[in-house]
Amino acid sequence: MILEVEYLELICKEEELDTEKLMAMLEQEKARQAETKDKITQELAKWVQYQTSDETEIIKDISKIYSMNLSDARDMLGKLPEEPIVDGKNIPNLIKEMRMIRRKLKGNSRDKMSKTIDTMIGAYTEHINKSIDSVYWIRPYKNAVKLLIPDLSAIKKFHYIKDGETRKRVIDKLCKMWESNLNRNKLDYGNEYFNCCKALKQNKKEIRKILKEISHQSIRKSRQSVLDKLIKNLVCNNPGLTSNAVHSLLPKSYHRSTTPQTISKMLKRIDATNVNGEYYIIGDEIKKDLYSYVAGFIDSDGYITMDSNFSPRVGMIATGNRGRAFFKELERELKCGRLHLDQKVGENNRSQHRLNFYSQDDITKILDKCIPHLRMKKAQGKLIREAIRIKKRFKKEEWAKPRVKEIFKLIKWENWKDSRYQGAREFEKYDINEDDINKYKNNNKMNLMDEIDSIVKEE
Repeated sequence: MILEVEYLELICKEEELDTEKLMAMLEQEKARQAETKDKITQELAKWVQYQTSDETEIIKDISKIYSMNLSDARDMLGKLPEEPIVDGKNIPNLIKEMRMIRRKLKGNSRDKMSKTIDTMIGAYTEHINKSIDSVYWIRPYKNAVKLLIPDLSAIKKFHYIKDGETRKRVIDKLCKMWESNLNRNKLDYGNEYFNCCKALKQNKKEIRKILKEISHQSIRKSRQSVLDKLIKNLVCNNPGLTSNAVHSLLPKSYHRSTTPQTISKMLKRIDATNVNGEYYIIGDEIKKDLYSYVAGFIDSDGYITMDSNFSPRVGMIATGNRGRAFFKELERELKCGRLHLDQKVGENNRSQHRLNFYSQDDITKILDKCIPHLRMKKAQGKLIREAIRIKKRFKKEEWAKPRVKEIFKLIKWENWKDSRYQGAREFEKYDINEDDINKYKNNNKMNLMDEIDSIVKEE
């Protein structure tokens, strides 16, 4: 809030803006936000590692404590790090191949290969440690987990234990196993040493039995799902690839088992959009914050207006294959709007694509979600929403028609005030002047409509 006030003070000053001061303030704010986020992450890491209840309850607690939605709370728990894959092979398989190659080497070549293998083993050990740390509820018992000689499949199974009862059973066995190991290290060979070894072995066996109940198939991604994800990432990161291009970019193990024809079928199955043989996919980061992205598009290449019949209109304009594919996917995600593709514009017959929203329900749906994210056309969005509300519920009021006409002129003013020549023509055409505009702005009927609605509800 302090930053916003200072920022407004800078803007309101008549003299030239001090850009260096403004940039310094923005950098300080970014640093403060990053520091706050790190502090929350550290506090959460200390708290969550001793929680043994069901994961759904833990997520609800995080959401309540830090005032965030459930999806963000779930993300705060962290995820398993991606397993390093080189040319379709994991590190253990690579080390195995390198050891086979080392048998045929001699002298310096053999020594270099040995050092490379040791480096790979060190990297894999570090990855195992990070994987154990990512499973928050076994993090305090990391040394006991290492006594199991865990591999990544076992750690994944720990990660997929979500219920509190199973977690408590595992932690109990880990503690008993660690205690038996400590006692064993203090003893000489004898009956007590034998009993400690037996208890250690028994607890290990019971933990492995719990993990065995979790099927390997439930945590392992199938080859097909891995391939689908790989293809999706290729198209998301390189829009406009053909099936031949996607096929050529696949790792060898997948390249040999696929063809451009099978790739095109897979792309169709994962809902990629095909435009003249080129494929496009909206990335997950866009889908996650879809309306923010739509608002940015409306601000830059869209419009919010009213036609001569005082009907509200919202739409976006794009060109080329990429724009066409984006609008087709956007219509599918939004489940509203009307597409107008390949419209010829100008002397060069360049194709233009439009995604327009005509119905009041569609426009209301879009504006309700986009107005918080709009920057340049926020005023027009709020005016259109006011006009729709008047048309739907208050059109018989004596002030309804005059106010809709005012909104029409206000929107024209907002859309053309920065254009000298065209704006002057529009203002003259519709008899718009700045003095009237200031009056219209103070004549907003939203509060009046709220009062009428509240009286109707009470009655």
